[in-house]
Amino acid sequence: MVASMELDFQLVFLVGASLLMILLGLPVAFAMLGCSIVYLWMNGFPLTVSVQQLGYSLDKFTFLAVPLFMMAGLVMNAGKVTDRIFDFANALVGRVPGGLGHVNVVASLIFSGMSGSVLADVAGLGAMEVKAMRDKGYDTNFSVGITLASSAIGPMFPPSVSMVLFGVVANVSITGLFLGGVLPGLLIALCLMAYIFFVALRRNYYTSQWVGWRVLLLTFLGAVPALLTPVIVVGGMVLGVFSPTEAATVAAVYALFLSALFYRELSFEALSKVLLETALSTSKLMFIIASALLFGWVLTVGELPQFLAATLQDMFPQQWAFVLAILVVFLVLGAVMENAILLLILAPMLLPIARDAYGMDPIHIGVVMVFANMIGQYTPPLGLSLFVMRDVTGLSLAQVSRAVAPFLLPLIAALLLMAYFPSIVVWLPHAMGY
Repeated sequence: MVASMELDFQLVFLVGASLLMILLGLPVAFAMLGCSIVYLWMNGFPLTVSVQQLGYSLDKFTFLAVPLFMMAGLVMNAGKVTDRIFDFANALVGRVPGGLGHVNVVASLIFSGMSGSVLADVAGLGAMEVKAMRDKGYDTNFSVGITLASSAIGPMFPPSVSMVLFGVVANVSITGLFLGGVLPGLLIALCLMAYIFFVALRRNYYTSQWVGWRVLLLTFLGAVPALLTPVIVVGGMVLGVFSPTEAATVAAVYALFLSALFYRELSFEALSKVLLETALSTSKLMFIIASALLFGWVLTVGELPQFLAATLQDMFPQQWAFVLAILVVFLVLGAVMENAILLLILAPMLLPIARDAYGMDPIHIGVVMVFANMIGQYTPPLGLSLFVMRDVTGLSLAQVSRAVAPFLLPLIAALLLMAYFPSIVVWLPHAMGY
């Protein structure tokens, strides 16, 4: 069977031109916006259509959750909540072979329940974790690599900014996606810890002594308020107490309460910086989102998704082959495109195909896409986490890239497990009625 639809080569040329401009250094939002406007003009659309679509694309109440979750993570960083998380993780798993490597993973797992962001994890815990591991004799590459790799848990464990974006653009339950990320987040942590364990045994890495139950209890009590964040946020959503946007508001207010009143580590000056950074990051992200959604709409006008659906069904009649193709596309394109843009463009195109042609659960394919997309954060030339870690450690981009490369193996292993064993993702949301 041959795909019956014809491909709009004018559209393909403009897509290629936008990718070329991105590779040449033009900001991705401007590249997509420019090519979208050119395509509409060449096909006789009034240019006011592009302005209308830009505004309409952001006219979604749920998008308010994005800056609020970002603010919650930044406030936790500024309020030094990360110190207490690290101390508790160290007391809990520091004595296991590979000690601080496991501490790194557990701290990221806990912090991901507050920020839901790769970049917040790297920026907040990165400097502390790398320095602690170096001081105890761990190899620099190993220290940097595990710090980067463990931050991959951030977008998986609820709350998650990436899950919010996917849920909005693909019209999938955000609460269901949050629940679907719980077991995969734990799976990623286990895969990384297994890798650390065997490397630590081979290299005879430092392991701390057992600190005793009293110290463990004290550090746990210090971290309990932070540990309650995902419980409050996800629990409230599951119980129907508040919507995803309201949950983000609760998370931001709770973060302020912990940092400013409970721990008393957040100064007015630090809060001002957090609010400014949140505003700047939100402005940039929303412009990217609007440009990506306009680009996606133009692709739909040019019937590229329809052509892609017909072609994929012809090329990959089996579900396993289709899933593998999706993973390869995200892993390859993630190396050259910003992760949010890739998710915003491909999710609305691929989800209907996965659901209608292959009978896949939207929550399953959503979680898999988000994680495959996140792995692109660790691959040059455009992996944003690499640039953040470069700034945190003072190493070159090439050194940071080499450091994280071995840790891509356990991450990809976790990705394949959740992709081909859907129950890992969907068991919890289905058990909760999603």
